[in-house]
Amino acid sequence: MTIFLLYLLKVSVCTSVFYLAYNVALSKETFFKMNRIVLLLAVLASVVLPIWTLTISKEIIISQDLRQDIFVGGFSGDQLSASIDNAKDWRDFMPVIALIVFLTGATIISIKNLYGVFQISRIIKYSIKETKSDVNIHISKNDVIPFSWFRNIIISEEDYNSNREIIIEHERAHIQLNHNYDLLFINTVAIFQWFNPLFWLLRKELITIHEYQADNHVLQNGIDARKYQYLLISKGTMQSFSIPVVNHLCSGNFQKRIKMMLKKRSNPNKAIKVLLLIPLLAIAIAAFAKTEYVTSSPDVSLPNESVTSLPDVSVKSEIVKEPQRDTKVNRDQIVPVTIMKNGTYSLGQWSSYTSDKNINEANQNNIDQVIKDIVSKMKYPKDSIHFFIKFEEGDLQTVNSDQLKSLQDALKSNGIKNISAERKTNEYIKLRDGVLSIKINDSGLIMVNNEFVTNSNEVEYLLKKHIEKHKSASNEPIIAEVQTSGKTPIEALNMLKDILQKENITNVNYLYAKKVQANEEFPKSLTTKIPKFVAPQMIYPEDAKKSSTRGEFYVKIKSEKGEIKRAEVVDIKDVFDTPRCEPLIIVAYGRSTEVTTEKSNETEAAKGLASIKNELLRVTALLSQFDDPEWKNANHDFILQVIFELR
Repeated sequence: MTIFLLYLLKVSVCTSVFYLAYNVALSKETFFKMNRIVLLLAVLASVVLPIWTLTISKEIIISQDLRQDIFVGGFSGDQLSASIDNAKDWRDFMPVIALIVFLTGATIISIKNLYGVFQISRIIKYSIKETKSDVNIHISKNDVIPFSWFRNIIISEEDYNSNREIIIEHERAHIQLNHNYDLLFINTVAIFQWFNPLFWLLRKELITIHEYQADNHVLQNGIDARKYQYLLISKGTMQSFSIPVVNHLCSGNFQKRIKMMLKKRSNPNKAIKVLLLIPLLAIAIAAFAKTEYVTSSPDVSLPNESVTSLPDVSVKSEIVKEPQRDTKVNRDQIVPVTIMKNGTYSLGQWSSYTSDKNINEANQNNIDQVIKDIVSKMKYPKDSIHFFIKFEEGDLQTVNSDQLKSLQDALKSNGIKNISAERKTNEYIKLRDGVLSIKINDSGLIMVNNEFVTNSNEVEYLLKKHIEKHKSASNEPIIAEVQTSGKTPIEALNMLKDILQKENITNVNYLYAKKVQANEEFPKSLTTKIPKFVAPQMIYPEDAKKSSTRGEFYVKIKSEKGEIKRAEVVDIKDVFDTPRCEPLIIVAYGRSTEVTTEKSNETEAAKGLASIKNELLRVTALLSQFDDPEWKNANHDFILQVIFELR
């Protein structure tokens, strides 16, 4: 009994030491396959080493005349043994108590695991089965978080109808990579190591690595990264039925998973850090080594002393390397594309991958082939190539949408995911089709589409004139953008609201143009750097596009030394006294044209608004990765201003 408990303690110590070493050396690297192998071998070594004892025999020759009985404290060996047997010490019961506590915990964990298997069997039994060539898909009416169990994928009916492709691809990756066997092994060991908190951290790390591998598999198969990240966030915040013995879609920390998706691949040379674990393995072997002393009497017939050498014991460690990836973005990884005012494209004049034909003859008809030719000549993986879109005239708000869409489609069809666009901010509001631009100054005077009204009685006439002009040009609903300040008279604002209501203009965005006084603690450079960092990460949520949700949003952010401490989406009235970044405009095309009832419109609008808020908070969390000295070396309170515009 004591030997068994001592063995468990040795396993616990080994596991803890190996995990701490792994956490320091490898946990932040992107060697997912190698890290998985290291953790599994660490647990296996911890289980085996205390049992497998390296025995070294050493012979001691003792002369017969030196042999004698051993006495301790005036008692012979027999007398001492008898006295101990007669003693009644409470410490004799400690191993029994420890064993009872251990068995209680082990029983609870075993029951929990068995109940989890029972739950899986019941879900599979009462689900609708769909058989594929490599997997069985079980569609459950219960609100379960999707998971896989060997060759079976379990998914709720709701997820099957809405996110089937992404979820099945994710769970198929778990099956193909045999993650269930890892869990079967680690959960079995957990029954005997339930008392060791570091073992549970190791188990959690292994599950997280499983998710890293599955995430990587999904993205490599062409699933849109931002859509996938948004699904993880929405599922991660839901309270759903889950089972502890499997990998769920939302297993692990989804924030860490999103960061790992965005992280550049580790330099393969860093894989050599795995060799740091070899000295620990050698120390463990030495710690459990046993020296066996063999006593013998001298034999006169023995010839000259012979020495038998022990076989050489060596430890081999296999380093699994990932394909070499660049650790930084080089100049020739970036291809600038200028959208010309005559409808053509100008691609990377300085780049060695472009020719005169690419530069001068690229248009909407051949842009796909031009980009394909350029990408095929580049020595970098597609996911590390960056295309930067510029404009000869105008910016992202005013450029011809067909030109931009053709370019974006061509880039995406060629596997380019890193796309950013120039946006000029010289004017806060530009005149755009379908948008009624209204400004009210501190005196209550009104400007409509850059036409000033000197007489308040003419306001209604001027508004009606521009509304009719918009209606005659397009059947699209009119958007009114009203720019005011903190001193705008409430009477003028109420008058404007009444007129817009009479004309059935319900889509109104209020843009408060009051400039915030510069805050000495918030560097001016960050007002542009932060939007530039955030822009490539931000997407226009599908629910928002479907419900035609658009407008201006404000995220109030508090950071400390580069870490986000608080972020919330607030109303305009809550941002006046806080420094504000330059506005970031997110443009999407092709709003929904479905005919829906008023009730469904309200539901869709609520979902659209919630999806935008979730997207804002998701991207805000990524600011923790923003590598800028001014950002990391101080604490900041500021407003991130984002305008979602649907065309």
